[in-house]
Amino acid sequence: MRPALLCLCLAPLPAPLAAEVAYDPARFAIEQGVFCDVPSVGEVAAPGTAAGKIELFDVMPEFQWRTDVVPAVPDVSFGVKSSAIDGQLYDGVILSLEHPPFRESGHTRQAYVTELGGSGTSINAYTFDLPEERVPGLWIIRAEREGELLYEARFQVVPADLAPEIAAVCGGLPLS
Repeated sequence: MRPALLCLCLAPLPAPLAAEVAYDPARFAIEQGVFCDVPSVGEVAAPGTAAGKIELFDVMPEFQWRTDVVPAVPDVSFGVKSSAIDGQLYDGVILSLEHPPFRESGHTRQAYVTELGGSGTSINAYTFDLPEERVPGLWIIRAEREGELLYEARFQVVPADLAPEIAAVCGGLPLS
């Protein structure tokens, strides 16, 4: 166990993916980042997701890290905040998440219908709750409406030792 801790200290952080977010800045303001899981206050059915639901927040979580590098540890959340520049409400938005196959179920895509815009900021985020979900690789969050891409954000999910500062805070792993 001790050698793993030493490797944890010496492992370099992978270079961010240059915040690979595709969107129209004339229509949306977009933020991409990572935060430690916050308690939810409810849920809504979302049959196109692995859990069959999405959780709701009482307060908008703040991104603790503005990065697209995400450690695959429990209670890490990552996602996209969006707001419409002109306040337009976009309903019927298909929010999808593509990712490497989950270890047990083999899921590679999840999707649900939501709204974006209006008078406030929306957050679409994913939290690692189950061990099968913590799969390293490219994860893509995409928002589309009537065949039009509203935004697409890319995240690189990595083993905990490649993002130790986030893994230690959210997943309770030691820094050294």
